[in-house]
Amino acid sequence: MDEYDLVVVGGGPAGVGTALSAAELELKTAIIEKTNMLGGNWTNGYVLSILGVYTYSGKTKIVGGTVDKIIAELVRNGGSRGKVGNFIPFRPDEMKLTLEEMISKLNIDIYFSSLVTSADLDEGKIKSITISGKKGKEVVKGKVFVDSSGDADLAFIATNATMSGKEENGEHQQATIPFRIANVNEEGIAAYSKTHPEEISLVMDEKGGVSRIRITSLLVEKAKDDGSLYLPFGNSLFLFNTSKKGEYVCNATHSNVVDYTEGKQLALSIDDARRQIKSVMDFLVKKVPGFENAYLLDSAPSIGMRETRRAVGAYVLRKEDVIGNAKFDDKIVRCGHPIEIHDQQKGTYYQYLGGGNDSWYEIPYRAIVVKGVRNLFAIGRCLSAEFEAQASARVTGTSIGMGQAAATAAYIMIKKGISAAKDIDIKELQKALVEKGAIL
Repeated sequence: MDEYDLVVVGGGPAGVGTALSAAELELKTAIIEKTNMLGGNWTNGYVLSILGVYTYSGKTKIVGGTVDKIIAELVRNGGSRGKVGNFIPFRPDEMKLTLEEMISKLNIDIYFSSLVTSADLDEGKIKSITISGKKGKEVVKGKVFVDSSGDADLAFIATNATMSGKEENGEHQQATIPFRIANVNEEGIAAYSKTHPEEISLVMDEKGGVSRIRITSLLVEKAKDDGSLYLPFGNSLFLFNTSKKGEYVCNATHSNVVDYTEGKQLALSIDDARRQIKSVMDFLVKKVPGFENAYLLDSAPSIGMRETRRAVGAYVLRKEDVIGNAKFDDKIVRCGHPIEIHDQQKGTYYQYLGGGNDSWYEIPYRAIVVKGVRNLFAIGRCLSAEFEAQASARVTGTSIGMGQAAATAAYIMIKKGISAAKDIDIKELQKALVEKGAIL
């Protein structure tokens, strides 16, 4: 039976951020990951940008610390050119390499192909979890646990009390399979856009390259009407450069997922999304100047879920907190991303922060402390939040900040012999976070 100071369930951005922060504080740390790679929706779902480090306008940096180290290593490994607009685009394989190198240097144990199946609790504390993999079941003990699974798997097992979908009907956000396109003729599409701005709009980078491409409804709706494009949701296409000339990622596909826990239903949604990818590629090559010689480089290994289960914490982050730029005494990280919902009925829409695109709100410590379990945090897209609030707070830069806070809180608990996460000194936590580069 393996024993750790901190056990992190889920090796996505939030989980990796937690593990790196914890190991730097010399906590013996393990990651339990259901796939065979680190990075979660970054690498398995091809969310190939780090959002949330800056305000939505891109003018003000609002998250720092562990995320800065990840970005610096990613740039060093040639996976990103750094900040473009309000996000940091990157290539997935360099991200995998970067994360695994960073984790390895800090001697963090990884359990790949492993799912949490049960938890052993005693007097409101998790003593150990049972994981299931190819060798069967295995018990992992820990002093503190972090649920960064995205689906609140551990919180669900430990409390049987989670939130899921919209409060009124349980409906989830749409899921997406992004895909990469190579050999795009940037000069050709730039020339065409100059004479046909109503069809294609571009954002150029500081070196004159094409950073972002939007193919407008004028072209997309025409193709949908004549039957040459299968794209059931959305009337435009958005692509952004991944940091390599001529290589772009597109996240145009959308599939409705009624019950993400039902494997047969999920398979149908994945099949439909891949049909959309094929149709979009045919449309681009045949109908859009600059894409004549482009080809499908690859698509995400898994469908990207924006929202599933969420933990119930000591505080539930509200929609009003987001749009009202709420500030909290127990703040642990900032977020400036608007509420972004990919709705099964309405399509994609945004609700912006009341303070404008260069403003932010704060996420309180209580929103990551799971109610009813003394040594469990829930972070990332399964934090304690209302459906609409989660649609803002889920971005990966913010998620890493939550992870750094959870790791630091765990360190304080262990160092001082504090048995319940709710009982730590918030000022001590905030001071420790700022000393490690966090922006509060």
